[in-house]
Parts: sequence; structure tokens; C-alpha cells
Amino acid sequence: MAELIPIPFDKLLKRIYHEYNQNRSIFDLPASKFYRPDPLLDLSVTFCGKTAANPVGPAAGPHTQMTQNIVLSWLAGSRMLELKTVQIKDRIELTRPCIDIHNIGYNTEWSQELRLEESLREYVKATMIIKMLKHWFSETGFCFTEKQDALDPQTVNLDTIFDTSVGYDLAGIQTPQIRSWLRSMQDASDLIDEYRTQIPDEFREYRDIPYHSKLSDSITLSTFHGTPPDEIESISEFLLTEMNYHVIIKMNPPMLGKERLEYLLYDNLGYTDVRVNEKAYEVNITFDNAVAVVQRLQDTASRHNKTLGVKFGNTLEVHNEGNFLKDKIQYLSGQPLHILHLDLVYEWRKVFGADFPISFAAGVDAQNFADCVGIGLVPVTTCTDLLRPGGYGRLPKYLHNLESEMKKHNVNTIGDFIINTASRIDGMQDIRIQPAILYNTARLLNESIANPRYHADKNRKKPNKIGSHLYLWDCINCDKCIPVCPNDSNFFFEIEPVAVAYKNIKIENGSRQLIDGGEFRVGKSHQIANFADACNDCGNCDVFCPEDGGPYIEKPRFFGSLEQWREWNRLSGFVLVKEDGSTSLYGRFKDKEFKLSLSNTGTKATFENDDFRITVDWESFDISDVVVHHENRTYYVDMAFYHTMRTLIAGMLNPGRVHFVNADFRE
Repeated sequence: MAELIPIPFDKLLKRIYHEYNQNRSIFDLPASKFYRPDPLLDLSVTFCGKTAANPVGPAAGPHTQMTQNIVLSWLAGSRMLELKTVQIKDRIELTRPCIDIHNIGYNTEWSQELRLEESLREYVKATMIIKMLKHWFSETGFCFTEKQDALDPQTVNLDTIFDTSVGYDLAGIQTPQIRSWLRSMQDASDLIDEYRTQIPDEFREYRDIPYHSKLSDSITLSTFHGTPPDEIESISEFLLTEMNYHVIIKMNPPMLGKERLEYLLYDNLGYTDVRVNEKAYEVNITFDNAVAVVQRLQDTASRHNKTLGVKFGNTLEVHNEGNFLKDKIQYLSGQPLHILHLDLVYEWRKVFGADFPISFAAGVDAQNFADCVGIGLVPVTTCTDLLRPGGYGRLPKYLHNLESEMKKHNVNTIGDFIINTASRIDGMQDIRIQPAILYNTARLLNESIANPRYHADKNRKKPNKIGSHLYLWDCINCDKCIPVCPNDSNFFFEIEPVAVAYKNIKIENGSRQLIDGGEFRVGKSHQIANFADACNDCGNCDVFCPEDGGPYIEKPRFFGSLEQWREWNRLSGFVLVKEDGSTSLYGRFKDKEFKLSLSNTGTKATFENDDFRITVDWESFDISDVVVHHENRTYYVDMAFYHTMRTLIAGMLNPGRVHFVNADFRE
């Protein structure tokens, strides 16, 4: 519905508890897709003075904005999460859709879509849930590793780092609101105490366990395209000194310069259909200026015992030549960006050497993750790949592939992996890690530029469409729309297939008459719905759905509260609530609104709106009572609306599946 609504803490926890016990999944990610490390290998890395159990995680973007997103990332193996960028303007309006992964990847989103306070609370909720899961899994017999039985959390390295991302200019970052927000990220004890009281009975034993009040002490700085070098430097100084944060500066691809960038993009990779925004070359910081800024900041960071690093980095501004996204300028990601950023890593290391901290994001996937680790990048973050079919479930393969490579090289630490990779290829003996990183960087860049998987010819295929159009019921049930949603807003539910011949009702002068109706038919038991509070109309499910129309548009849309359902009265949709001793489903079909209430006995239903109230037997559909609210008027009641809502309420209350709509209805 374009506006994200944070899901209450107790509802998140109730869903986790009942969904895992009922369906062996959490937020629709099957337990078989949870990452379990090899206990014989040490994938840990150091970042800003802290240890993470492995170097992978989502980049700042759609996967680190909501609590459920962060938890999903963690379950799939992320141990270094770059949180969605926050800024002072927290009421931005984005065009929709805003994500296009038809092939290489484009987007038109940029910063957090929540309010500042909401973002802070989402991050607090996520850290608390991760802590609970560590304990809960151990106590319920979940195996933390592939080769051992259930272990105590203390015996398995699950160290996780939250890296804050903030932007976009000095004036905004120095406002009291952002200062306060950043201090709260370093001490969230008040919010933690508040949320302790909201932990439901399902997790009552974790109300008093110790939670980490320091959520983050590092910042990846994201500045506007065109921010002057001196302002980037001033922001970094402010964050390093006054706010007491480690700082990683995110850099932009135009730093390569027009000639080098377009030589790689067009001549080497063949993306001649991509038109770079010429203004990007004029306004973005140059490579030489970036080097000078960082060299000056190194002394400041050292004096304050802080880490200073860079990230390659940002997306590339290009003109929109398609028809899916609406903005004239969009941001390129994926395979071509991977090469541009690798080139920047190589050039940067020629100046600063192998010791300088570099984090990375651009076209990272399961096939190249181990290579990125092998050139000493920390963290190696991903985004575009997780928006493809499989979603978060694609992430464990990154780590399993790295583990396989480490075993192949007969090493069990990342440092030894880097060294051994270089020495085996070059035939060198007793090579040190810094020369190994430099050697591996140059080698990987050359190999990647020549690798066809990054070239345009290999990245033109689009997701297949089969020519049919979605509607409320019955699709082909490929379920691709579920994991490609970063927020878990799409879900499936089960019903009994329905084929009912029904009569409509004519009400005239207080009397009722059954008239010709039709047949209500739903052919499949497996149905798709959308949870509106977690849907921001990004459009990604539409990209990968084989049918036309978009699941987030055509499938039943459920709101999380009656207030939201009423506020978004321009949208068709439903909300399930408990009230007056019954379970009620409010429904809106364009401009028609109804309420269907099922009695606690489950035998009678009341179907009503502002004009009438009809009592119907739940099983036989017999009408036992009709009440009109306005005399001397004629009404025609289309009972197809009743059968639609009856089928939906039965599906939502089906105990076989747990989702955001029915999490509060579990006993």
C-alpha cells in the first residue's frame, strides 16, 4: 500500500513461535534454508574492532528496514548487516514501483521509508529477537551446525554486527533529531526495557535475559550524489569525534572517471543500452579528491581510536530507458556494477595498500562471494541477488560455497584462505596476507572483466510471462512472489475448494426475495494473499510473477488493523479482527464495504453494511433473518461478496498456516 507499518513486537514473536512449531519456518523461510555453519571452519572476521561470525550480510536497502527483514537475513546466515540508511527527512515520497530486477537490476529508492523513531524501534526489536532465537533454538533442539547435535549458543560463534547507515548532508546529520537517534543506537536500554514488557507468554522466559543495549558503533556514510569533498570530510569528522562512531565512507562509481567507467561498461562488458547520467561525472567526488579526504581523515580517526574505511559502494545513476519504473533517473546495480566496483577496489589499494578497510557491495551472489572474501573485503554485502527468486533462501549458498573453497584449499580460517589462494596460484611459498590480498585483487579483477557472466549478452533474459492475468483467486501457484518480497508481505493460505450456486437477494418494502445469482467457484486449495502493512508497492513480486497484474495489486490485501483499513479507504482490502464475542472480517471491494462476523460457535454468520444485516447459516448458507436499516428503499444484495468473504475468513482461520493475519488468533 506504499506505506510501511511496523508490525507490533508481540505479533512478530507470536508468529515466530507458532509458525516455527506448526510449519517449521519463520516469516515463510523454511528451517531447511536456515544457515548452519560447518563447526570445523572459522569464517569470522574483524570489523571496526568487533568480531562477526562471517563477513556476509545485506547492504543498506530493502532487506534491512523492517524487523522481519533483519531476522530473515540473520536466519539465512547474515552476520554483518548494514541497516537501511536514515536521514532527517523521514517523510519522503517515492514513486512506485521502485525496484526492477528484470535482468541486471535498477531501483529508484534511496533512504528509509519509516519515521526515524520507527526505524530505531525496528532495529531494537530485531536485535532482541535475534538474541531470543539464539536461546530458543538451543533449548528446543535446533541444530546450530551441520555436523553436530543441538549446541548451547555460547559454543557456536553467532557474533553479529549491525552497521548503521546514515545520510545525506551535514546539516541533516547535525540536527538534534539525528544526534539523538545516533546516541540511542549506542544505548537503547530504555527501549529494550519497554519491549521486555511486550514479550508474549510464548517467550515469557526471555523477558529478563540480558540484551545488548549498544546496537551499533559504526556508520557507513551515504551522501548525496554531488556532495562536495569538504562536506564529506566535515560529516566524517563529526561522526568520528563528536558522535564517537567508526566511519566507512560509501564511494560512487563515477570516481573511476568517464573514460575508464565507460570503457569498462561499454567496450568490455557490452552494456551499450545503459546511458550514464552525464551530470554524475560533473558533480560526484573525483578519485583524487576522495584519496585526499581520506588521507586527512586518517589522522583524526587514529587520534580518536576509531576505524576509518571506505565502501565500494554506491549504485550508478543512469537514465531510465524502460517502462516499469517511472523516474527519469534510476540506479543501476547487479553484474555490471560488480566490475566497476572491483576496479575501484584495485585502484584504491594501489594507493592505500592492503591494510586499509574496504567493504563491498555490487552484484554479489553465491558464485562470486568466496572470491570477494578472498581479496580481503569486509563485509561483503548483497542486495540485488536477494531480490531474485528464492530471496533470503539464496544466502546460505554463499557461505556453503565459501566453506567448500576453504576445504578445497585445506584451510580453516579466512586469513589462511586468502594466503593459500594466492600461493597456490602463483606457486609462492610463505606469502604474507597483505601481498596475497593485493595479488588476489589484481587477479580477480582481470578474471572478472573477462568472465562472460558479467557481460551484457549473458544478462538480457527477462523473467517469463505466460500471458494470463491474475485475479483474486487461483493462480498457477509457483509461489515466486513470496520469497522475492523483502518484507514477507506476500503469503499463502489454504482453503477448501468451493463451488456454490447462490441466489442474490432483493429487499423491497421490508420483504426479501431470492433472485438469480450465479456460481461462486474457487478451484484450488492453495491461495496467495498480501499483508498490506508490510507492502510498499516496490513491484518486485510483479517482476517475477509469470502472470500479469502484480500479486500485490490483484491478490486479497489484508491490513493489520481496522484503523489502517479505514485510513486506506481508496484501496480494496480486508482486515480480520476479534470483537463482540465473534471474529469479524471487514471487506472493501472498490467502493462497496461489508462486514462478515462469525459467531464463536461457528454456526451462524452475520453479513452486513450500512444498508442491511443478513444472518446466514455457516454450513448450509440458509438465510434466517434480514434486517434493513432504511425503510422504503429497494436493495439488491450480491451474495458473491458474502461467499468471497466467507472463503477468506475460513482461509485466514485455517490453523494449518501461520502468517501475519492470523498470528494473534493462535491459542
